[in-house]
Amino acid sequence: MRTLPLLLLVFAACAVSNEEVRTAKTAEYKTDGGQLFSIAEQAAADKHYKVGAADDGHLTYETLPKWFSSEGDLQTAGADDYTLIRGHSVKVSFVVTVSQTDAEHFVVTVTPHTWQYIGGSPQLRPLEPEDPNLPIEPRASPSLRSSRRS
Repeated sequence: MRTLPLLLLVFAACAVSNEEVRTAKTAEYKTDGGQLFSIAEQAAADKHYKVGAADDGHLTYETLPKWFSSEGDLQTAGADDYTLIRGHSVKVSFVVTVSQTDAEHFVVTVTPHTWQYIGGSPQLRPLEPEDPNLPIEPRASPSLRSSRRS
């Protein structure tokens, strides 16, 4: 069975080409949904994303959030597992869903959840994928949905 190019592209730290994004968006898998869900979880772990809330019954999980500076640098936890965030830092997590398209085929959809910290505000501001306040240019559409059969 093919690996999940979709998750590897979304979770990859390096830039991807338009062709790779097109391939990821159009991938459809002829396999068991539970098996594909397990592969999707492993793909996230392989790219150093921790899986948070998982719903095996609905084949959905969300990664634990990571913080990035306004320049796009990863802000990691320090002492006592606290992350020092500054004004305009961005919090990102991904919701990954495996959906059935017909009796034999499944697709993987990856949706980013992005929020920005504004200094002095008690609430985070949600950011859409096209928002100019994102620290880096979006490399993929907000929802990568596949449609090609393998």
